[in-house]
Amino acid sequence: MRKIIFVPVCVLVLFLAEFFLFNMAGRWFMPNLLLLAIIYFNLAFGIRYSIFTAVLAGVLKDSFSAGVFGINIFSFVLCAYLTTVLKRYLHYVASRRSRLLLVFLITVINILVHFFFQAMFTKIDVVQILKFVFIPEVLTTLIAASFIFAELKKCVSKLFV
Repeated sequence: MRKIIFVPVCVLVLFLAEFFLFNMAGRWFMPNLLLLAIIYFNLAFGIRYSIFTAVLAGVLKDSFSAGVFGINIFSFVLCAYLTTVLKRYLHYVASRRSRLLLVFLITVINILVHFFFQAMFTKIDVVQILKFVFIPEVLTTLIAASFIFAELKKCVSKLFV
């Protein structure tokens, strides 16, 4: 029961953190904290909580975005499933490198899914996407991954011990 309450609270806090980071630092420091939560809950609790987190995060992000509704939900759920598949082959429990490699691959997949669906509905410039979305989001998400995973691990250990 605690996990079911903890997941929406965590999603809401990380969504607000993304919002404040975007307003304070601009587009150049915009880690995808909700994607990190999905990956963490998949590694810590399994696919069920990861899908639950993905749907909540996707609905919340789609509700406040100006784009097509459902893109974030689809991409987050797809990333949750792919995290399950990739963690079998790439993730070693004590290895920080394997976690960062997993975060890198899932972030790239998330951006590519967004790129694909945006290209279906609007005209986009590939150079602008690489310059202002791909590189900043991947780098800042990788930088924030270790910190977010450590903080989520502390919260989970205090809540469930």
